[in-house]
Amino acid sequence: MKRRVRMWWWVCAVMGVVMAVSAAWGEPGEAEQEQPVYEVEVVGERDTSPPGQQAASVSVVTETEIARSGAENLMDLLVREAGVWVSRQGGMGYGGNVTIRGFGGSPPTQLVVLLDGHPTQMGIMGHILPTSYILDNVKRIEVLRGPAGVVYGDMSIGGVINIITRGPKDEEANGEVSATAGSFDTFGGQLWWRELGEHSGYRAQIGRFSTDGDNPFAKYDGDNYSLAADWDLPAGWQAAFRGQRLIYTTFDQREVANAYAAGRPARFTQQRYDRQDYDLTFRTGEGARRTEIKLYRTEGAHQFEDGFHSEDYGHGFMFTQAAPVGRGRGQWGLSWRATGGDIYSMKRIFSRKERGAYLVLEQEVADTTQLSAGLRYTSPSDLDSEVLPHFGLTHQLPSGWTLFASARRGYRLPSFRELFLFGINNPALQPESAWQYEVGARRLLPSGAQLELTAFRIDADDLIVLRPRPAGLPGPPVQWTNAPESVRREGLEIGARWPAGRNTALYANFSCLDPGEVKEQTVGRKFCAGADYRAGEWLWSGDVEYVDRLFDYDQTRTLVEVPAFTVVNLKTSRSAGTRRFSLVVENLFDRTYRVDPAYPYPMPGRTVRFQIEQEW
Repeated sequence: MKRRVRMWWWVCAVMGVVMAVSAAWGEPGEAEQEQPVYEVEVVGERDTSPPGQQAASVSVVTETEIARSGAENLMDLLVREAGVWVSRQGGMGYGGNVTIRGFGGSPPTQLVVLLDGHPTQMGIMGHILPTSYILDNVKRIEVLRGPAGVVYGDMSIGGVINIITRGPKDEEANGEVSATAGSFDTFGGQLWWRELGEHSGYRAQIGRFSTDGDNPFAKYDGDNYSLAADWDLPAGWQAAFRGQRLIYTTFDQREVANAYAAGRPARFTQQRYDRQDYDLTFRTGEGARRTEIKLYRTEGAHQFEDGFHSEDYGHGFMFTQAAPVGRGRGQWGLSWRATGGDIYSMKRIFSRKERGAYLVLEQEVADTTQLSAGLRYTSPSDLDSEVLPHFGLTHQLPSGWTLFASARRGYRLPSFRELFLFGINNPALQPESAWQYEVGARRLLPSGAQLELTAFRIDADDLIVLRPRPAGLPGPPVQWTNAPESVRREGLEIGARWPAGRNTALYANFSCLDPGEVKEQTVGRKFCAGADYRAGEWLWSGDVEYVDRLFDYDQTRTLVEVPAFTVVNLKTSRSAGTRRFSLVVENLFDRTYRVDPAYPYPMPGRTVRFQIEQEW
């Protein structure tokens, strides 16, 4: 108890000092007019977001930040965000587990990843597949930290990652071809092109990436395809189609960890994934008055050398409408979703349907104060219905700061994997649930810098964890079970982005987490910082990441603290007309470190990639 009290005193002291220093930095005003190296997108100014979202912690990764990062996939990029941790066994092609504020799981079932606004988790396993999210056609990424059940429903107990893909009108050129080569026999290339008409347009893309990786089990080989098409329809309506397909093969890293724990040679078990995603959206209106209808379908075919063969699906319908209400705005929606699939190797078929409806209202109660409230009703076909509330408040201070506070509930249904499969299942599992209480402050400074400070507490019940099987019951020594104890997690996050003039840009964030009793895959301290500098046609970008108090299981299923580590990455690029050359160096100082204590190989040492891009 004394430790928690000291932590909250420290939280309040840090927030007070930062607010005082920034007040002396400058009075609120307009940012500089010249274009910086990368833009800062202010949370809460996107009026297409659900009402009340500015009363929550939301990060926006813009397209220029994606380009300057040098990241190959989504996981490489998200690890730089405050409160987000990615546990991997290596580079591209490795399975990874993502956590936000300590919630995610192994595999990551407690987060929802949206692609253009619809969920993408595997129908049978019930979790996201981090390796399947590439950055080749991504325009923007939004990260909402903490439960978000009102708008996004099941699986968003830990947070939401929304990936917005590029459309034909998002490009300035008519096409581009690029090639990549690097360490560990890494090769890749992509080609995209577009056509624009008066009332329609499309963007198509094909790509390939392969690497032998830094250890014998790190091979990855993948092909990706995407198509985006937009149409203007009568009566002010617009239609948008987005289609993605990724086919890749890799080796089973879980088998490598299990073999290492058992003291036997690991088998080269090849795994083939075929992931497809389709989205058709109709919308009219903009800003605070709009209507959207979305139809989507996700498919997955998974065939492994150990005999496992499955096909899963997820499809659904979403209707959303927003409109001004009184001195504020409101948004309501309906959704229907079906998930499931066939495991041919086990002759098992699974299916689940879920209906939902929600309403969110936001109202001004004074010139400087807004209140928001929301409620979602969701009804799955195989478990009890749930009601998910949300409350939020924002208040503008004369100093230029915006204070915000919220209380949000999230929950997650147990997956078919946890209920019925692989011998460690438990058909009696109940849904997980959590309440998050959050207070924070954000400010846009005259220089264009954005500061945000957040303190939070999360109270979770019935978390699904692997625990020893009760004595006398047949089966493996562990099984999925609802944790009998409640879990409380508390933390602090501080973040800043600063476009320091036309040629320099800086960012930094710090996350502090007290994980409570369930510590696996949590990070107690994480600091990330980066700088961009443009000199003529050259752009230099550097990032540093420091991680401390990382907890995870080793090969004996013992919870251990991983030694702290620091990693530095560097990217430089030069433009020459419509051609651009880039050099990316990851782990610049060749540090040896681990993020998964159960895996027998450390993370890759220094790696180098060279890329050339040609537009037309």
